[in-house]
Amino acid sequence: MATKKKSADDKILAMIQEVRKRKGEIAKAMGKPQWKTNCSFTFVSIRGVDPINLHVETDIRVLITIASFLQQKEIGYEVAAAELEIETPPVFEWHGFSVADWIDDVKTRIAKVQVTAKKAKLQDLESRLDKIVSPELRAQLELEAIEKELGE
Repeated sequence: MATKKKSADDKILAMIQEVRKRKGEIAKAMGKPQWKTNCSFTFVSIRGVDPINLHVETDIRVLITIASFLQQKEIGYEVAAAELEIETPPVFEWHGFSVADWIDDVKTRIAKVQVTAKKAKLQDLESRLDKIVSPELRAQLELEAIEKELGE
């Protein structure tokens, strides 16, 4: 019986360490983003003309739609410039920012949304693991935490 408990504790400990590692990676990714636009995007759509604030938008579909819209507009602009025989047209901008800058900000927001979802999943896993930790392993983990604090 002790071998089974030890084996289960080893698995739980390995999972706890993996969750901690991933939480550390997420903490690094949660830094303040460097926005390139004003993050207030507007276009006529099903949602109307209300601005979409990239700082808070969580719907990935909306973010993809923004990127798609901008790419289509840029292609249309280039086709029109060629049709009008303009050799070096000005760079296409939407509300004063290049498509590349908008796309970069959309990517930044998507990364933030995905990190938040991963963080929530890891918290759930950590909670579930905490429920099945044996008293012996819990004592071992607490001792390691104390040793770490004393070592600082």
